[in-house]
Amino acid sequence: LLVDQKGNKQTTAVIKEGNLDFVGYYEGASGVSGDYFDYKKLDDSWYVFIKCDISGHGVPAALLVSVVATKFKDFYYFSDWKYNRQGINLKKFVSAVNDFIFDLGTRGKFSTINISLYNKDTGELNICNAGDNKIHILDGATGQLREITLSNTPTAGGVSTDLVEMTSGGYKVEKLNLKHGDVLYLYTDGIDEADHEYLYTDWELT
Repeated sequence: LLVDQKGNKQTTAVIKEGNLDFVGYYEGASGVSGDYFDYKKLDDSWYVFIKCDISGHGVPAALLVSVVATKFKDFYYFSDWKYNRQGINLKKFVSAVNDFIFDLGTRGKFSTINISLYNKDTGELNICNAGDNKIHILDGATGQLREITLSNTPTAGGVSTDLVEMTSGGYKVEKLNLKHGDVLYLYTDGIDEADHEYLYTDWELT
């Protein structure tokens, strides 16, 4: 995140990696919240990025999302990732988060997750979701905003991964392609719940 002259974190982050730009905006409904966005460069071509939203607000949601963030940063699958070795099996991470939250036994706590592996050279975008199956892509050539519906999968933490496998075939990885100039928008339901319409409009189109 960007910081001011006093070292305080700001609400906006802009990171440039060659011809790839990451732009993030965060504003919690209260002092702390359960929303999380992060990315990691895996090699010269591949990146992984994640967006998740823990149910509820305040300290309980923030504590749980901090655990998800730690798992994302330290998860063995990403710590020494190689395409020829691990491949695109993102469901390993989603399943691990699902079972962690489920095993806590905290009634009513769950997380939506959208995690992607992206190749900046080919535009290949691989997405795995848990209860977060809507993404938006702004077409760089036409300027049209497209909504894409992914597989309908359970949120993380509601039931065990074994049951997810039995009832819906498990968490799925789906493949899309981004062209030069395209913009992938990922946002939590805080955008839809915002009282002021301009918050949604600005985030979608700028």
